[in-house]
Amino acid sequence: MASSGHPQDIMEEFTCPVCLEFLNVPVMLECGHNFCRSCIDRVWESKKQPSCPECREECTAGKYAMNRLLANVIKRVQIQCEKEERPSPCEKDQFCMEHNKRLELFCKDDDILVCSQCVPEHHGHTFLTLQKALDMYKEKLTTSLSYQQSSLKHFKEIMCQQEMKVSEITTHARSLQLHITSEFAKLHHFLQEKEDNLVQQLKEEETEILREMEENLRKIEEGINAFQESISNTQLQLQQQDALIFLKEIKSFLESIKNVQKEDDSQRVVVHDLRLGMYKGPLTYGVWKEMKSVLNPGLSNLVLDTKAAHPDLILSDDLTSVKDGNKMQDLPDYPERFDECLFVLGLEGFTSGRHYWEVEVENKTEWCVGVTKESSTWKGDFMSPENGYWTLFLNSENEYAVWDTIPKCLRLREKAQRIGIYLDYEGGQVSFYNSDMSHLYTFTDTFTERLYPFLSPGNNNGGKNAEPLKLFHLKL
Repeated sequence: MASSGHPQDIMEEFTCPVCLEFLNVPVMLECGHNFCRSCIDRVWESKKQPSCPECREECTAGKYAMNRLLANVIKRVQIQCEKEERPSPCEKDQFCMEHNKRLELFCKDDDILVCSQCVPEHHGHTFLTLQKALDMYKEKLTTSLSYQQSSLKHFKEIMCQQEMKVSEITTHARSLQLHITSEFAKLHHFLQEKEDNLVQQLKEEETEILREMEENLRKIEEGINAFQESISNTQLQLQQQDALIFLKEIKSFLESIKNVQKEDDSQRVVVHDLRLGMYKGPLTYGVWKEMKSVLNPGLSNLVLDTKAAHPDLILSDDLTSVKDGNKMQDLPDYPERFDECLFVLGLEGFTSGRHYWEVEVENKTEWCVGVTKESSTWKGDFMSPENGYWTLFLNSENEYAVWDTIPKCLRLREKAQRIGIYLDYEGGQVSFYNSDMSHLYTFTDTFTERLYPFLSPGNNNGGKNAEPLKLFHLKL
């Protein structure tokens, strides 16, 4: 069989139809087709009736004739091909275009090949022999390859995390949609349009969040593809043994690697969540003003606990409102009584279920409402969730805020007249709403003990904040 590695433009007549190489010891069959002698012998060994592998004509005698003329022609063609493929010492890319001198040095400062006469033009630069430059840059590429492989691993980890977040959002969205459908089933015949609108809003929010996450996934995938391609190219470059070929394009090659590596620093996992309080809350009560006749009352008619009220606080006779009396009263010192801050609790605590109540805050300049747990620190001023308080407040600077891990200011479209508080004990949710049922803020936590409604009317402030906080009772 002939050896491989010849140019691809050789005429088909010089190629064996069996091995597809130059004919080696060509022989001609009775039908006139030529094959390598070793190829036709091997083919005929496996056949009972010899035939031509190309035209299938039977060769009854199983004979062939040496084609010496063709063998001589092929030999001359092979010699000519070898001459054409043999590199010439005068090839242009081995010589300096300016000085017509052989490229023997590598300028480390400019990352280019130079000849001896180019040296004065690179004053103060460092020059390396071709071998030293080859070794130096291969070492750099080896280091770069390690970094790229590490970055590729990082990209794949980020991609995995992002896919998990996408799955979480999708699952959460489905759960909220089921909750919405369940709540609106009570008003289904009257409120189908309302339900559809809210579900559509959820879907749009889900779509928007997933769009950003999918876009980030696309960028991550592009980064992975870029690194995989860069790694493949780097590995091929490292296999290059010819110093001239290797070093001639090393500068642009390194630049391309740097551009790929820059993308690694900008990658992150996009983390968003659906607005829990917007879709999981007192939905039926939110549309009560539109459909009073079919409303299933869900408003808790709470009263205040006189044993927990600060001595300065004055409670109404029906225990539904509280204000700062600006004077300490002589009251029993119960263990649960607040003694430093103007706080009071609801009388009833909750250990399960979903509950909703509203507090009227009209004409107040300071107040605080929310939920607190039974074992929270009641002696002192500790208002964070870590100490068992989930609250929303209006401060003396006329700022609405929640006290999460740190205070966070909220922007309300208009001054609050009534604040709604929603507690989902098993769901681990405390949400706040404005009087128009627009969602203000949601805390999420795990509840394991009794929770109480919490109110603070704020200081009287010389009569500027004298109005009481009132628990709103629904009257049908």
